[in-house]
Amino acid sequence: MSGPGQKTFKILCRADEGYCVTVRGGDDGDAAVVMAAADPDDEYQARQPPLFHWYKDMRRSTRVKDEEGYPAFALVNKATGLAIKHSLGQSHPVDLVPYEYDPAVMDLSVLWTQSRDVGDGFRCIRMVSNIYLNFDAFEGEPEVRDGTVVGLWEWNEGGNQCWKILPWGTQAEADGDDDQYGGDHGGQDQETTRFSYGGDDAAPQDQGQGCDGGLPPALSSECTVRMFCSAGGEEYSVAARDGTVCLVPTDPGDDLQHWVKVMRRSTSIKDEDGYPAFALVNKHTGEAIKHSLGESHPVRLVRYDPDYLDESVLWTESEDVGDGFRCVRMVNNIHLNFDALDAGEGQGGVHDGTAIVLWEWCEGENQRWKILPWCE
Repeated sequence: MSGPGQKTFKILCRADEGYCVTVRGGDDGDAAVVMAAADPDDEYQARQPPLFHWYKDMRRSTRVKDEEGYPAFALVNKATGLAIKHSLGQSHPVDLVPYEYDPAVMDLSVLWTQSRDVGDGFRCIRMVSNIYLNFDAFEGEPEVRDGTVVGLWEWNEGGNQCWKILPWGTQAEADGDDDQYGGDHGGQDQETTRFSYGGDDAAPQDQGQGCDGGLPPALSSECTVRMFCSAGGEEYSVAARDGTVCLVPTDPGDDLQHWVKVMRRSTSIKDEDGYPAFALVNKHTGEAIKHSLGESHPVRLVRYDPDYLDESVLWTESEDVGDGFRCVRMVNNIHLNFDALDAGEGQGGVHDGTAIVLWEWCEGENQRWKILPWCE
């Protein structure tokens, strides 16, 4: 995406503004996002495409926003052409993938947003689909070091979680034109409370509890499906219960076990294997199943808006993993799958109330799922 006059940016954190985000390694496919010392006034660095120069691609910003209304962008390294990709979850390093803008295909796993100002012009950088997981310079307090890894973590008010994305050049820094370079383009007002950045006090709101319920009118005529895993068989189905997603004894008359598989994004959004994206919306509550905070965390529920593109409620199914069962995984991270918690072989099996979490594939019967129409 380089071109004449194309601005590049540096990414730095409050813990030590003398270090910037860069790319290290990569000859054997193990490129990593780390912190390294950088000098914006160095003439050589100004002339060359060093690894700590980034493009901020805002071409999705008018259409894709996070749940607070802040616009999405991609961060693409000038020297390598690699974009920063979401990690596997909390405590995992962010990833890098080849980047090429295609208006017909949207890769939501490389889209990020910035929060409101958290002090002195610094902001959180978080997943567009999960504003509770933020850029974090691992163990960067009290001191950032050369090679400090950048990953994702829940907000804990650390200086290693507060970031600036600034154009290279001292005058641009002095101007502090945050609005031009990814600041407050919309979003909630400045009185937004702490939960906006990932505090635990956000969970009840995020789970969508207390909604009026019922499908949006656009989905009211859709056929419903049921979901069950190989470990519990057809005797247990996925249900929305008291703001959680769990397995319960199958009852066709229970609307909490009826889901609409919304495929309206399937032609434009696919996972890295090419499988189409869908949302799973509960017939009774009108809530969609939302990605968890990461591996071992339960999936959540959030009110579904069919007119709003929310990556965090999009899933895909894998290829057949035996007897017609498939993995159900995040559209932007196919390594995290639906998992009936502690219901695998030797773990006690499925019971009424077994929680649904996300877990890396371990070939368990509690990770193999079918999504079938209630009436075949």
